[in-house]
Order: sequence, then C-alpha cells, then structure tokens
Amino acid sequence: MLSFEKINADNMMQTAQFYNYKISRTSDYTVGGIYMWRDFYDTSFAIYEDMILYKVKFLDRTSFTYPIGSGSFAKAMEALKEYCKSNDLPLWFCTVPEEVIPILINEFHGTIPGTPPRDWADYLYRAEDLAQMAGRRYSGQRNHINKFLRLYPNYQYHEITPDNVNRVIDFLKDYQIKFGKEASLAQKEFKGALEIMPLLDKFKLPGGFIEVDGEIIAMSVGEIIKDTLYCHIEKANRNYEGAYQMIVREFARHNVTEEVKYINREEDVGDEGLRKSKLSYHPTKLLDKYCVLIPYN
Repeated sequence: MLSFEKINADNMMQTAQFYNYKISRTSDYTVGGIYMWRDFYDTSFAIYEDMILYKVKFLDRTSFTYPIGSGSFAKAMEALKEYCKSNDLPLWFCTVPEEVIPILINEFHGTIPGTPPRDWADYLYRAEDLAQMAGRRYSGQRNHINKFLRLYPNYQYHEITPDNVNRVIDFLKDYQIKFGKEASLAQKEFKGALEIMPLLDKFKLPGGFIEVDGEIIAMSVGEIIKDTLYCHIEKANRNYEGAYQMIVREFARHNVTEEVKYINREEDVGDEGLRKSKLSYHPTKLLDKYCVLIPYN
C-alpha cells in the first residue's frame, strides 16, 4: 500500500531527482512549483518502484499527478488504483499535460470532464525571443528597455547568492507593501516566495536581480529542467520604467544556454493584467493542463 509523506525543505530534493523523466514542459513538475504551492495544494508524495507519485487537493477533491520515473508507469497506476479503492476515493489526475492524455485515455480508459481551464495554461516562449527581443513583434518591449537604458545607464545585474539573498527578500517585502495584490492567490504566491528564497542555494535554483544606484529594483527566480527555463518569481518596481522588460531580458540572457530552448513563464491564473503582459511577449504555445478521471476496472 502506498504511503504518502508531506513535502518539506528536507525531502524536496529527494523528489526532484525524478523531474528529468517528465515528458512535457509544463511547470508542475518543478522544485519551485511544488515547494512554493505545497501548502495551497496540501501536497504529499510517495515513491513506488522508482516512480514519483504526488497527491494534492485540486478543485476541492483529492487528485494525483501522473507518475514519472524510471520504473513502470502501468505498475504505478495499479498502485494508485489500489490506494484509491482502499480509501474510497475516485482516481482523479490533475494538471495532466497533453503529451500524457493519450496514455491515460487509450491505455487506462480515462475520461476528460470538459475543456482545460484557460487560467491554468502555462505560457511557453522561445528562449531566444526573450533573450534578444528582436524583430517587429518586440518593438514595444525594446522601446521600454531603451528608455530604461537611457535613464539608468549604470544599472547592474547580479546573481542571487547566499551573501545577498536577504537584500532580495527585503525587496520582496517592500514590493508587497507598495504593489502587492489583495487577491488570495497573489497573497499565497508572496508567502511561497518568502519561504523559498532562503532555500535557493539548497534547491540549486538560479536567481538574479537588477540594481540601480545600490537599490534593487527587479528580481527573478527560476529553474532549468532539460531544455526549459522555468520562471517562478518575477517582480519589479514599476516606478522604474522598463524594469519589468529588463528583468525578463536579463534573466533570460544570464540563464539561457545552448541546451535551453524554451522559457516557461507559467500561468496567469485568470489575472487580466498578467494575461495581457504574458501575451505581449508572444508565447510560442499555451500549454493546457487537463483533469482526467480513471475507472478502477
């Protein structure tokens, strides 16, 4: 019988070793995504024959994420079926990427109740696009960047390290006072950001910030898995025109390598301002995520 354990700072990296087996570029199998939202989704995990299984609360019901690892997908599914039977639970999967849908439907007779929620689709970009901002499509972003460069020619970009992370945490707290949103999800994101910042070194997450005259005015934290850079946190002082465009570009430039082909800037969760902003950077694709119900027999 499966036994699930709550996610915490000490066991997070034990589960992260499985993420290289994921077959999609969605943000749900990432250290940042799992850890920052572990309380919101009541996340726990079990490792079964070299497969990682997550149990969460999603849409007010117990759900699971699709199994990944070097073991047998079919055996992991059977273990989940047995667990759900024993606990009188329907076998729901959540945040299922389109790459896994054929497996769950054709091999396990899953059904999809309706269309995937638009609010939870990830925004996927070509890494080169955000690092270079080239071409007519990005003329608006370049205008903001050029104005920033004229106003603040002595700006500096720094990587976040254990020596300066407390300064970045102070920036986040100040940002929340000046620009923070009252929406419940925004408040939970801020809480998750403060919790993960002291753990960036432990979790091996890259981060960077922009400084003007000794003051931090923008920051970003992400994660690289296979060919994708994930952006988990991104904040900028709006009083510095072009600060957001600059941190998007600089974070990409300092973390994109020959191996990194895409950048996932995650969901807009239905926030119209976020949606407008994320669309303005011209995603190459929106990564839909589905809920799938699997019968026991």
